[in-house]
Amino acid sequence: MLAAIPVKPFGVAKVRLGPAVDAAARSRLGIAIAERTGRAARDAGGEVAIVTADRGVRRWARQCGFGVIAEPDGTGSGLDRAATAAAAEADRRGLLWCVIHADLPLVTPDDFAAVFGAAHSGPVLAPSHDGGTNVIAGSGPSFPFAYGPGSFQRHLAAVPTASVLVRPRLALDLDTPRDLAVALALATDGWLASLILEQEGPGQPL
Repeated sequence: MLAAIPVKPFGVAKVRLGPAVDAAARSRLGIAIAERTGRAARDAGGEVAIVTADRGVRRWARQCGFGVIAEPDGTGSGLDRAATAAAAEADRRGLLWCVIHADLPLVTPDDFAAVFGAAHSGPVLAPSHDGGTNVIAGSGPSFPFAYGPGSFQRHLAAVPTASVLVRPRLALDLDTPRDLAVALALATDGWLASLILEQEGPGQPL
């Protein structure tokens, strides 16, 4: 299973978290959560590859021990292009593929193991809490990726035979201050709260 994680340059990601954390903190959050997401997929048995066009992200991925897939240039959604490149690479190597959002702060290896197992029987969609699609698994190079707001319904309409896997930790991605508040409330081991506290300076509460 090729577990492909598209990653934007960390310095420009997560702008919607702006009311809660500054740009430097958003970058550090993005790095930490992307690494945890990748490690969880690897611990579940996936071969993790970061899909990116950014040199800094490529360097970070290799430092983490992840593979790298070059995101191609082109028009349209960068996430669609990245996912299509990942599916093509998996098909070239004779592997199933799984495209995973990089910002899943609560996800565990068990969540990915459930996706990987279900993918052996056909396409799998894991929706986000707000109607997006946080995880898609399948085979072959021609999945009709259509990311963006409301993408889960588009993906399901395009592939109505797909299995739908609803798991709370797969459903929560980190886009808004509300998402961050929910993640902080649900994280049980304190790692996310500790990371946030590290980003705060004197007189700069979250």
